[in-house]
Amino acid sequence: MSIELRNRFIFGVLFAGLVIAAVAMDVTLQAHYGTAAMALIGVLVGTREYVRLARSHASQATVLPVIVTNVLLVSLPTLELVGGPLSDFARGDGAIAIIGLALGWMLLEQIFRRGPDGIFAHVGVALFGIAYLGIPFLLLQRMAAFPAGGSLLLVFIGAVKCGDITAYFGGKTFGRNKMCPSISPGKTWEGFACSFIGAIGGSYVFMWLPTTWGAAPPFSGWWQPAVWGLVLGPLGVLGDLAESCMKRAAGSKDSGSSMPGFGGMLDVLDALIIAAPAAYLLARVL
Repeated sequence: MSIELRNRFIFGVLFAGLVIAAVAMDVTLQAHYGTAAMALIGVLVGTREYVRLARSHASQATVLPVIVTNVLLVSLPTLELVGGPLSDFARGDGAIAIIGLALGWMLLEQIFRRGPDGIFAHVGVALFGIAYLGIPFLLLQRMAAFPAGGSLLLVFIGAVKCGDITAYFGGKTFGRNKMCPSISPGKTWEGFACSFIGAIGGSYVFMWLPTTWGAAPPFSGWWQPAVWGLVLGPLGVLGDLAESCMKRAAGSKDSGSSMPGFGGMLDVLDALIIAAPAAYLLARVL
């Protein structure tokens, strides 16, 4: 076993244990402290890594407006519990208002600090950072607030990451036909096919896991986890490819060094980000 694979296994088990413990705490206490903390850490570290990559093409892109906006977005579901006008704002059009104010902040900074130079690149990078990180994590936080939402969040993470893992090992074992060699030379169509097996299997395993600590199962039918895995598996692969595309454009192997064995935070979250909106919609209709 290579050193990289060994580190991935050790720290992957550790990270998975922390996530399961956080969700189990929330389910047991009927709270959202664990999921809120995970979302906040993911957004803070992920946004810094994103801006570092983006600065390879927008050298003066600023991190502060993106971090503040993303933190406010992922905090909205927690503010809903406060009560009063602040709660009404969080439940209503709060997210739209926050993004609109952020756009005004970015434009003012651009106008008075840089003028017309690079306006499309710098403002576009900032808005993409909000769409890429802030909105998906806001939706995951809202999903965690659903009935059995903690269990749903765990099934979502389990399905996508199991799909990601089986795509990696399936590609290593059976891979012959490259998917996008110009972006990620290691990705193969055979690995992509294996991601369906992992995502569906992960959905069933992580649907069962919350019942071991007394939580209600997130699904009532046998077919729902299969649909969950069929939809989220390929979206996880797409998320991985999207982040690989950004890293290749930036000339970087990893998004950072914050996650031993994996690289950066975005290298761990990439598969989850693109799949998050679909998971939120599935959670509302299944």
